Order: sequence, then C-alpha cells, then structure tokens
Amino acid sequence: MLERLDWTERLTVAVTAVFAVTMAVTIWLNSAVLWVIWGAAMVVLAGSALVLVNRSDRPSDGTAD
Repeated sequence: MLERLDWTERLTVAVTAVFAVTMAVTIWLNSAVLWVIWGAAMVVLAGSALVLVNRSDRPSDGTAD
C-alpha cells in the first residue's frame, strides 16, 4: 500500500507513527519533564514537515497561474 502513496503522504504516515510511538513511551514513563520535552519535539517535527512540504516543488497541473 505504501508504494501507491506519494512522498508527502508517506511523510504524513511517518510523522503519525513517530507521534503515536513517542506518545506511548511518554505515557508509560509518566514524567512531567518528559511531557514538556515531548510536546516541544512534536511541535518541531510537525513544523519541519509542514515547511518541507510547502517548500517542495509542486508538479505542474497544466494550468497557468
């Protein structure tokens, strides 16, 4: 199934997987400091993914801007 997805969709799946796994570990460890670190890391991860996708070259759809 993953071979049918384009790179942005695969990136979304990867970010979701990282989010879920790291959240499970954070819940299991149950540390307030770890929650703050996890939250900041997820903001950086999601923001980086958004910047990467928005700065990528979009394929031409055949219409003029």
